[in-house]
Amino acid sequence: MAHPDDPELACGGSIAQWTKHNVVNYIIVASGEKGTWDKNDSSFRIAIKREEETKRTAKFLGVKKTIFLHQPDGEIEIVKTLKLELAALIRHLKPHTIVTHDPWCRQFHPDHRATAFAVINAIMIARDWHFYPFLHEIGLFPHRPQELLLTPTDKPTFINDISATIKKKIRAIRIHKSQLAQLPNWEERIKKRAEIDGKAAGYKYGEGFYKMYL
Repeated sequence: MAHPDDPELACGGSIAQWTKHNVVNYIIVASGEKGTWDKNDSSFRIAIKREEETKRTAKFLGVKKTIFLHQPDGEIEIVKTLKLELAALIRHLKPHTIVTHDPWCRQFHPDHRATAFAVINAIMIARDWHFYPFLHEIGLFPHRPQELLLTPTDKPTFINDISATIKKKIRAIRIHKSQLAQLPNWEERIKKRAEIDGKAAGYKYGEGFYKMYL
């Protein structure tokens, strides 16, 4: 996903479930160094702080590995190499399922859309033999993930029951202390969204995804 707190905000309850039985890895495109309203803070300090928060959150949730690509926050759409970087990592990690932002959902941050489209392009490169032949020379052969989950979405086709892990999701978000002041009433909003998503499938709390089979 685009920024350090995006996985937990979007699907932290599901991640807490998945790590119990599966290997989960994070790929964070930008370190969120512009993610502050404090004009006197340093972007270098912010990046370090946010990466440390992500590492602690990943450990708390049971995520195996966190990979930071250190692309420029707020400018992901101009990174021409991103789809190739992601494709190489897909071939290396060989995931069954990939989760990213829904680029067709109405959302404010352009980095989310840019990351999502880069992921979609990367899946095409990763799964087909004739894209970037140099990848074969370094031992990265085609890999075809089975499904893509887009979240948050305004058109969920799959809702995961997180009633048992909603508290862990909230605790995970709390680890991102550098961001909480900029998210007024965040806990209430997170729970309300989970209630709305869950209600559609008969759950107390849920996280919605647009699922695409690949």
